Amino acid sequence: MEQGFSFQRVLQFIKRDLVLLRGTFLTGFFVSIILVFIFCLLNMVWDQKLDLEEFYGIFGIIYIPMGILFTFALFREFGNPKTNALYLALPVSTLERLAAKWLTVTLIYTLVLSVLALLVGTVSMAAGIVLFGANFSLLTLFSESYLTIVGTYIFVQPVAMVGALSFARNKIGKTLLAVGIVVLGFFLFNFLLYAMFNHRLGVFDEDGLGSMAFNKAGTDFSIVGRWFYGFIFGPLMLVVAYFKMREKEV
Repeated sequence: MEQGFSFQRVLQFIKRDLVLLRGTFLTGFFVSIILVFIFCLLNMVWDQKLDLEEFYGIFGIIYIPMGILFTFALFREFGNPKTNALYLALPVSTLERLAAKWLTVTLIYTLVLSVLALLVGTVSMAAGIVLFGANFSLLTLFSESYLTIVGTYIFVQPVAMVGALSFARNKIGKTLLAVGIVVLGFFLFNFLLYAMFNHRLGVFDEDGLGSMAFNKAGTDFSIVGRWFYGFIFGPLMLVVAYFKMREKEV
């Protein structure tokens, strides 16, 4: 019988994961800051500046993939027969396991990488000023663009959790393949849905496949679509991950 939820146990479990995977996390963060520094520096070669949106673009292409890789590393114990039994025998409920891992790979990971990226971006800008005569611009994380990137990651990351729990081998490749198939299915579904509600724009006509029809359809469904797909790839995937973890504990 599962114990009641205890935030203290969640914190202890987070500490355990950070200690056991400290080498993986340190290596990942080191690679991330090196990439941020190089990309920021290269960006200033061409136009002698690094504006805020360019910094966010660099941050996003490193932050999301690295977080997905951390997720697979964090759930590696579930697929390892040598450690699986001992891991599942720990006196922690399924909900506490899920909460600990989710907080580690979202809240803690986001805070650490954001601060590191901001510091490294500032250092790279100083180097750009010295090397290329680049213009100075203040880098900050208080922006709608930053919140959009973090929000996208928070909704995408649970998909990686489900993939890490569902597949025994080639987890990343199979997860990407499954996501690709699902995205393709949703794309076809959206196309048919847009066509049905926007047939007056001539979506099926030879000239109707242009930007006007799709822009109109996108405007009509963008808000509903964001909520719908946000739910599919966010909270619902966390629920699926919870039941996947329960299956392995039985």
